[in-house]
Amino acid sequence: MTQESAGADAALSAVAAVTGGAVGAAISAFHSASNFLDGLMSGPSTQSFHVNKDNVLKAGTIIQDQAKALRRALVSAQHDLRVYVDGNSAGEVSANIAGLWNRRLTTDDDSYTGRIEKYVESLEHLGLQLKESAKQYGFTDEEITTVFGKTK
Repeated sequence: MTQESAGADAALSAVAAVTGGAVGAAISAFHSASNFLDGLMSGPSTQSFHVNKDNVLKAGTIIQDQAKALRRALVSAQHDLRVYVDGNSAGEVSANIAGLWNRRLTTDDDSYTGRIEKYVESLEHLGLQLKESAKQYGFTDEEITTVFGKTK
């Protein structure tokens, strides 16, 4: 967690302490969910598997498919991840809280969206490494293009 995110979390906690009621309950729920997601996202980030000539194309297919599916899901969900405030009924505290939530969820360097984006990029990089391995194993350009697509 960056200092900026820690500051946002501290501000949310301060607002929860002052406001109490529904806003305080919402902030507490957000903190619980945030802590849970932090635990999920900070789990083991690397796994190893053995790639050889017999499985490099299959591994490439799996990695490429997962990266594409996750990127599509992230793009389609980004609008729904933002917290919006109705300007007619929201007070300044609600607008501030929405801003803090949005930073934590979508815009901070270590936001959940940012972390997922970095994970997708790591999958895409792994796909490129598998493509290079397939070339070294002697697969034809057609076989490699079928799995990994055309070179840009």
